[in-house]
Amino acid sequence: MDDGLREECADTNTWLNIVRDKDSLELGLQADRMSEAEVALRLADFILSLPNSGAMASVAIDGASIKVSDAIVFDIGRFMAWTGWQQIREPQFGRSARTGAYRRNDKTIRVHSRPGEGDVVATIDGRRVVAQCKKGPLVRKPGGPEYALLTAALGQALLFDVSADDIVVTAVPDTPVFRKLAEIGRSRPLVRRAGIRIALVARDGAVSGLDL
Repeated sequence: MDDGLREECADTNTWLNIVRDKDSLELGLQADRMSEAEVALRLADFILSLPNSGAMASVAIDGASIKVSDAIVFDIGRFMAWTGWQQIREPQFGRSARTGAYRRNDKTIRVHSRPGEGDVVATIDGRRVVAQCKKGPLVRKPGGPEYALLTAALGQALLFDVSADDIVVTAVPDTPVFRKLAEIGRSRPLVRRAGIRIALVARDGAVSGLDL
């Protein structure tokens, strides 16, 4: 992806109206942005909801996704309970992250802090899905970071140690700006040749662009 992508998206005069719904307020979610942890957990939840998904997804979350200085910006346990996941293993607090395991019906999400394994790893139809997730703003601002975030995710995804059968995904919040960038990115020859999916994750849990 090149500077032309940035220029093509710069004229997109669409703004996302932020809705401070009851769920977001009670969960303490930031109204103007989605954290990387939220994107990853919602993506894992979505994949496990698909008919041919495997029984488990692993989600890598580092401390920067959930805590800024001494303030918790994303409470994993609270989020998982609200979305119907029951804690089955006591969380452990390390220097940089929180780990734990959660179950809903016959599915399990395991949260860990190991680097280099993909932010979300799951299976669908027996194929491994490996995803690189990024945070992002839910409202457009001049000089916003969306372009840099998506290109960083694509670059990191290219470095995954994967097999030919694996499905490689980048995931970002679903906003008008990211939608435009994803549309342009999917058309780029090298992105198409690499077979990287660009997924858009909405705050209501909907995910588009996976094509699984």
